Amino acid sequence: MRLGLGIDTGGTYTDAVIYNFESEKVMASGKALTTKDDLVDGIINSLTQLPNELVQKVCLVSLSTTLATNACVEGKGSRGQLVLIGYDKDIVERIGPKYGLPDVKDIIMISGGHGQYGQVIREPDWDTLKRAVFDCKSRVDAFGVVEYWGVRNPDFERKAKKMIREWTGLPVVSAHETTMEINSLRRAATILLNARLIPLINELIEAVKNALKEMGVNAPLMVVRGDGSLMAEEFAREHPVETLLSGPAASAVGGMKLSGVNDCIIVDMGGTTSDIAVVRQGRATLVEEGVEMGNWRTGTCAIEIKTIGLGGDSLISFDRSEELTIGPRKAVPLSWLGCKWPYIREKLEDIYVRDKKSSVSLGEFFFLVKEYNNKNYLDLTSEEERIIEVLSEGPKSIEELANAVGTKPYFINTERLESLGLIARAGFTPTDVMHINGQFNVWDAECARLGGQILAQRLGYSLEAIMEHVTKSIEKKLFIAIVQHLLERNWKQSERRYIKDICKIMEMSFDNPYDEIKSRFITCMPIVGIGAPVHIYLDSVAQALGTRAIIPENAKVANAIGAITGSVIGEEVVVIKPIYDSLGIVGYTCHSSQNHFETKDYESALTWARQEAVKNAKQQANLMGASDVEIDMDSYERKIEVTEGREGLHLETVL
Repeated sequence: MRLGLGIDTGGTYTDAVIYNFESEKVMASGKALTTKDDLVDGIINSLTQLPNELVQKVCLVSLSTTLATNACVEGKGSRGQLVLIGYDKDIVERIGPKYGLPDVKDIIMISGGHGQYGQVIREPDWDTLKRAVFDCKSRVDAFGVVEYWGVRNPDFERKAKKMIREWTGLPVVSAHETTMEINSLRRAATILLNARLIPLINELIEAVKNALKEMGVNAPLMVVRGDGSLMAEEFAREHPVETLLSGPAASAVGGMKLSGVNDCIIVDMGGTTSDIAVVRQGRATLVEEGVEMGNWRTGTCAIEIKTIGLGGDSLISFDRSEELTIGPRKAVPLSWLGCKWPYIREKLEDIYVRDKKSSVSLGEFFFLVKEYNNKNYLDLTSEEERIIEVLSEGPKSIEELANAVGTKPYFINTERLESLGLIARAGFTPTDVMHINGQFNVWDAECARLGGQILAQRLGYSLEAIMEHVTKSIEKKLFIAIVQHLLERNWKQSERRYIKDICKIMEMSFDNPYDEIKSRFITCMPIVGIGAPVHIYLDSVAQALGTRAIIPENAKVANAIGAITGSVIGEEVVVIKPIYDSLGIVGYTCHSSQNHFETKDYESALTWARQEAVKNAKQQANLMGASDVEIDMDSYERKIEVTEGREGLHLETVL
């Protein structure tokens, strides 16, 4: 019996599954809250829910991680030093920040490099590089090297990497090993981000391996890439930027595996967000230009997703107009809070009985997530310090906390402490609605009911009306998000200005009771739903889109299943470019991620390119952990029509 262990660290929950490769069945699963400040805690908590006798038999472990995604969004990372060869300083200074690059004074820039055909223009100024590296090495955790035309000839990148590693002993990554992106600034952003993530991914991998070792697991560790494929631990340590959108990619693979459908729309509803992806011919569609996240515009290949702030833990509250709102703010469900601290039920009962009116929802609570002793580092205000002090006694309602701090519920400032992960908010959520309806029975349903009654009482509705409104709103939000994503995928940039208006029309028609006029979009692809709460909402959404919903068995842990059932994929792109003079083509220059080749003859260029593509793709797949490798090759030519009836101008051949 060959068993694998799949682990997925989502925004709210960390899932773990034991998977039988031979029967293709889930043997056991576990779910725990994700601990963002230390992802390993959530991983260990999910693993301890699995039968130990099965855990010790696993032959492979695979991890999808939010580490890179979180670091991008939150602006975190270690000390990465970018080295640019042959770049124009003015361009980097003017446009670089739009891609996430720092001020030019914080970048090592040296002259020299190759031309666009891979020819040597000038040997780089290695003496300047050495002085700059020695000057900053004590302040740096890792280096990233990018040459302006390194995508056409990586020799100088290789040489710089070797020298910097010898001089410093620190991790060094070069652009040609990570991305074939032609945009020089995207390439630079990718490598700088990668350098900043290297110490973080090493720390995570070491912690996960130590945790597995303590549980008796001695198996190879794989990590999910942003396109849903897998890479070996050692490859991941040098290329952590490849894990951007690792979680959504794992969910797409898991949705395909569980549903058995190779062309579908995947809807993954988690605790914090819902992710929508399209799968065609058994592979998730990928972004065309590279991942853009936070301040970073990278050249990293990853899954194309539509994310909305809607999940099982979206806070249900009201706005200044006293209209019901759902998300995007996240809250821990009251049912969970009451299960962990039973006295919360009594607190909720008291709030309901008192029926005190306020401009904010009084049925919300706060609790301490972690102690933070180094308060001077964060420069906390006296109010923030007092909030932490009060919550160290246990969870408090927003009114109790405000009174203890000496302010009013509508004035208390918890935003920064919440964003830092020091405290968390609890409130009425879709997960609580599921507890009231009996669709989910894990925590305290009575606390969920009381939270709903407090909100209904405040707005003058019945609890049943509140729950119906929540369900309809979530269905409508999912429907519009799917329509918008499909339109954005299939319409040209110039046509996309109409999408917002079209979505407004579709929103009005979603549950239109009138028969005088209706509008409708239909998709031929089924919608596969994964995540704990998605089965409640998806049938209505699929019906509105003229298709069917598929909620596979084990949909709640599909992400972890995707992590352990993915494949290793190595990809290589080789380009043949003709060299022209006044008489026509006089030769060809060929470029792979590793080498550069020139020849007078097209057939010899084609032969070299085919051999190089196969060799490099195999090598990359092997580095990522593959043993038996299957090769697929595709090629196309780019031409420009010059005169009608005559053969076009050959620009390049791509393999």
